[in-house]
Amino acid sequence: MGREDSTRGGQARSSPRLLRYVGAGLTALSLMLSPALGGCTMFNSTTSTPRDVGALIRSLWDFNDRAASETRFRDALKTLGADDALEVETQIARTFSLRRNFATAHQLLDDIERRMTPSSRPALRVRYLLERGRTFNSAKQFDTAKPLFQQAYDIAKEEPALIGLAIDAAHMFGFSRDKDEALRWTELGMKLALGSEQPDAIGWRPGLANNLGSTERERGNLDASMKHFQVALKEHLARSKPLQIRIAYWQVANVHRLQGKIDDAMAIQLRLEKESDDAKSPDLYIYSELAELFAAQGAKRNAENAKRYAGLALAIAEKDAWMVENEAALIARMKALQRN
Repeated sequence: MGREDSTRGGQARSSPRLLRYVGAGLTALSLMLSPALGGCTMFNSTTSTPRDVGALIRSLWDFNDRAASETRFRDALKTLGADDALEVETQIARTFSLRRNFATAHQLLDDIERRMTPSSRPALRVRYLLERGRTFNSAKQFDTAKPLFQQAYDIAKEEPALIGLAIDAAHMFGFSRDKDEALRWTELGMKLALGSEQPDAIGWRPGLANNLGSTERERGNLDASMKHFQVALKEHLARSKPLQIRIAYWQVANVHRLQGKIDDAMAIQLRLEKESDDAKSPDLYIYSELAELFAAQGAKRNAENAKRYAGLALAIAEKDAWMVENEAALIARMKALQRN
């Protein structure tokens, strides 16, 4: 697992369904933003500020159900005006980019851009730039998205109330193919998050620790990676959210495996398997790690277990169009383990 649409383990992992700061991706933010609360009766559009709109947006997002989120955003528009509505509309565009309907997302953003004026407030301009950039990034056009993220960051960093959006923009550089650049910007985002007591900034801390761990793992720095994943785990434990805690433990166990600590990794992954099964949320990434771990142990019995877990992972992955498109290496590896 990695960033908001990111990757797990030695294998890249960009699944917005399970994680990302995501953004991530996923983005990037299914671990950070609140689940939908069902309505916005507490929101007063006549006295709103940019911060109010941010709270409204967080309350309406459910990154596991983008269509339902779109409906809630459209319902909220009925009570909003001017820049408030345009900010919310940027999130409607995001629901389409997350559903990989990039043409519709860009059309909506084009319409927002036409209605923006030089006096439009900074929060609106930042959200527009972020979502335009995210749409390009989700379509695997990071180089086109990069200057948009830079502009969003430059605007947001000058506005104390927009610290969360400044961190969001910084974290999007984690998708850079240049791992030094990804690390530098993620460290900057963490510095901002640690230096602020605003809830928007504090909420970024576990996700950024996760992203730092992912980047260091990709760079082959496993000890540094483990340090960051343990910070992320501590942050998630403090928030008592079972799914995020399982993901954080998964990251720790994955690095244990890469370090050759097979028994430590196995103990965590078997526990996670039980927890995810009890939650009626079987996780192909847990299955794929268990397949790798049993294969690493050798012996005939363990080889059979490796095949079994590889089959469980494939049964989920091959029915998922996103997985087929984005996790071809993982699918190929599980097929290879089944054949051995």
